[in-house]
Amino acid sequence: MDLITRNFGLKVASLLIAIGLWFMFNYLSSSQAFSTTLEIPLTLHGVGGGLVAESGVETVKIELAGPRALLEQLEPSDFAAFVDCAGKLPGVQSLDVTVVGPERDKVRSVIPATAIVSIDRFTYRTVPVISSGGAEAFATDIQPRTVIVSGGETVLARIMAARVSLEGASTTKPVVVMLKPMPVDADFAPVSGAAVAPPTVRVAIAPKARS
Repeated sequence: MDLITRNFGLKVASLLIAIGLWFMFNYLSSSQAFSTTLEIPLTLHGVGGGLVAESGVETVKIELAGPRALLEQLEPSDFAAFVDCAGKLPGVQSLDVTVVGPERDKVRSVIPATAIVSIDRFTYRTVPVISSGGAEAFATDIQPRTVIVSGGETVLARIMAARVSLEGASTTKPVVVMLKPMPVDADFAPVSGAAVAPPTVRVAIAPKARS
């Protein structure tokens, strides 16, 4: 009992001071400046009619500063990042990245702050479907024999055909499969940035005769 009552006032004062320091530490920790970084996707807005646009930048990082309790509640989905292409003519341009969100005032930096955007005229044309590869099988028929590729005219100018690959195909009897044609250039190298319609074609495959 003496251990409890001895210096009782001093012990109570020490306890109160400890509780006060604990509350003060937690209050200061929650209200003092804190920084965090979020990565959000970048979109292109306002692309004019008859035009297509693309950028090599797919995401941007935003640095936020503010109370820790607030920032820890924020998610990448709370923000949106975009570049405004309204009124822009065909060509390659450097455009500012805009970030919007409920806590936009907490954003201290955007990396990158600008994005290189390529704007081109939209066009389409018909190209033949060809097959390649297939050490043990070959295509006996492809339907349809042509597909429509669409996209920027600079990209389409490089496309000579749409190729279906039989690489790895192995069969002991004729079969019919659905394959996705890939746009290729004159050297049969894949060309990205173009849409293909229809997205798949019907390919009849037969085994190669063994010598």
